[in-house]
Amino acid sequence: MSQKRLSKSVLASRLSSFKRNHKLDSLKLLYLFVVILLIGAIFSAVVTKDTRWMDWHFSRLGEGGNISSLIFNITLLISAMVMFILALSLSDNISLITSSVNINIKRAEMIVYRSLSVVTLCLIGVAFFPFDRFPVIHNICGYSMLFIILALCLCVQNLLPIFSKNFYIYSRLVILCVIICYILFIILSVISLLTVEFIIFLSLFGWFLLFIKGIRECTYCDK
Repeated sequence: MSQKRLSKSVLASRLSSFKRNHKLDSLKLLYLFVVILLIGAIFSAVVTKDTRWMDWHFSRLGEGGNISSLIFNITLLISAMVMFILALSLSDNISLITSSVNINIKRAEMIVYRSLSVVTLCLIGVAFFPFDRFPVIHNICGYSMLFIILALCLCVQNLLPIFSKNFYIYSRLVILCVIICYILFIILSVISLLTVEFIIFLSLFGWFLLFIKGIRECTYCDK
């Protein structure tokens, strides 16, 4: 038992050392994540001969075992690596929060880091298990990502009470937006899943952008 605790302590120490010794810019990492996803998806869409993905979903680009699906899935794997580095960077930023508000910094750091680490694993799962061959695993990975991030949107006010009131309002609007999108898609069938994914992607990108900027304003990172 003590050996396990020692191993965990060593791992935590090495992780902390990595974060401290590498000046990871969380904002630039977010932009890099988005740019990689967009470039990979666009390139895959240009190469693919199957245009039905425009009527279905982005994951269609990762199906079929052809060159376009290879491009798309490799893009997901690269973006997963960036997401993990972003998790490290954000946890480091949170550990430097200087707000006078009574916050459990260690708890916030741990939850954000673990949440984004699971998102990383889900991105890898989506890449390795395309929908046409592994629909159940693919959906579990895809929707797990969404629910984890929505959980952060829901809990952020209690987890990190350092943001403006407008940010917390926007967090709830993101959740409402997701609910409305799926009502329009599943119940009313007036929009495609691709449209739902695109709207959610933009909404969550905006949320992460505000989230990162808010954290950086409360740290010594830029001082």
